[in-house]
Amino acid sequence: MDYRKELLLASAARLYSLGVDLEATRFRLKELVEQGVGYDSDEMIQAYRDFKELDQQWKTLEQQYLELRDEVVKDGQN
Repeated sequence: MDYRKELLLASAARLYSLGVDLEATRFRLKELVEQGVGYDSDEMIQAYRDFKELDQQWKTLEQQYLELRDEVVKDGQN
């Protein structure tokens, strides 16, 4: 298999895994809000930082994935 196709599949799997982790951090934030934890508490601040870090990783990896996907599709059409 073409190396780029293998990389594309690996990137897709990583995106899925990262998405699961990202949703877990989003759920954790929601739980803290529902429990009435203060927005300025250490727990809430750390949960938000965890979420933002994973969100940024997601956006970066998604962009890389989409660019690679477009390259693979383009090369497949030639």
